[in-house]
Amino acid sequence: MKWLKGYQLFKESKTYSNKNLISEICISMVLLNNEFLDNILDRGLKARYSENSQIFLTDLKNLLLAKNRLSLGKFEENKCVVDDELSKINGLFDDLKFDIENDWNYLVNARTTARNIIDKLIPDEKLESERIRMIYWIGPNKNEDFQEDIVIETNEGRQFSLYLNKNLSANKSSSFNTFAEDLIGNNLERLFSEEYMNRWNKLTEEWITTIYENSNKNIQSYIERFIDPKRIETIGYFEYFDIRHQNPKYKYLGEFFREFDKNILKFSDLLNEIWKNKEACFIDPELVERKWTETKIVILNSKILENIFTNSLKSNFTEDIQRLDDGFKLSSGTVKMKLFKTLVDKMGCLERPIYYLSNNGNSFNLIPSREFFREYYDNLNLKFDYHVKFDVSDEEDMNDFNIKLKLDLDDQELINMFIIVKFSGGEMSGKLTAKYKYELASNFNYLISKKQSSESGVEE
Repeated sequence: MKWLKGYQLFKESKTYSNKNLISEICISMVLLNNEFLDNILDRGLKARYSENSQIFLTDLKNLLLAKNRLSLGKFEENKCVVDDELSKINGLFDDLKFDIENDWNYLVNARTTARNIIDKLIPDEKLESERIRMIYWIGPNKNEDFQEDIVIETNEGRQFSLYLNKNLSANKSSSFNTFAEDLIGNNLERLFSEEYMNRWNKLTEEWITTIYENSNKNIQSYIERFIDPKRIETIGYFEYFDIRHQNPKYKYLGEFFREFDKNILKFSDLLNEIWKNKEACFIDPELVERKWTETKIVILNSKILENIFTNSLKSNFTEDIQRLDDGFKLSSGTVKMKLFKTLVDKMGCLERPIYYLSNNGNSFNLIPSREFFREYYDNLNLKFDYHVKFDVSDEEDMNDFNIKLKLDLDDQELINMFIIVKFSGGEMSGKLTAKYKYELASNFNYLISKKQSSESGVEE
């Protein structure tokens, strides 16, 4: 058991990227002692480490081992606590290479980041070092559920989880079914019912016709090896994905097409390759793209997607939707809860608030905890709109089905989220995906902190 435990600690230490260690510990120490790096960066103490930079690493390790206000931390039920298994630390320093001349910027950036934390973590006041009870360095204890770099705990017991040198990702994606099931539930089953099947079949017919009629002669001859062009209108949506090369000798591996440098067996794969290589395959690529975009907007975006959402919401949640003068719809009841679930999930909200600091801490983004949205649910208005625009726009994503969400806190704009529904893996791939993008208000952190402070009775 002794050897197994030692091996486990070795494995844990190797999962952490050592290059971040210097920055994270230096940032923590500057927060605890604002002048921690000043003697090195400004007052010539650099000479102490120039001949042997490993001394600096030894000093950093001793700070972690000293059991002062900087400690190795681990999470227990969403709360960070001290981890006394300090043997995890030794292996991290053993293989770490540091040269104070070459790695000077690690120290400069660490001090800059710490100063930004001091100025920005708590709106309208500075984070004084005396106010910090403990800083937990997570290091080797990171896992799938807890990825933050450091956790700052104040004297009043409040904990701040920070990602250092990491930008907030404002883009997420998932399958369309996951999104649609959250919003319209069992009504999603109607998507390929008899009610909508004729529209899917018409979309398929227009897709094949547009490509065939506008292709160069040699490309048309390739298409004719899979289908009879005179029977395009008889090809249904599901049948389209089952069509194979008509020549029996290609029924296993498909035929090699030199223009695409690959063997192709399925008709849908052929059209996908033609579309991807439209400049070489079409007589007028811009005309073809415009025709298909117009078709997709009318049939897919309007007659299928917008229609099923509208019919589902109207038939099940009429009382939960209020049309506003600006074209948006104010959600309440079940619809508000469903949209909230989507927004909170895709923002990556956890049961604890998380701060993302880009390089040097210049960008400082807060992702509130789920508890914040639960606590102030009645103060939050969630509006949405998914009206299809029929004008063909060159703007990215505007030719796909768009759903817009607006979240206001006490009538002040907090978050905008855009949900773009489109084919994944190429046009007419048979798979729809939902791509999420969100934008936080420029004063987002301030609005969140102000709300929490006013409700708790803390003076600003």
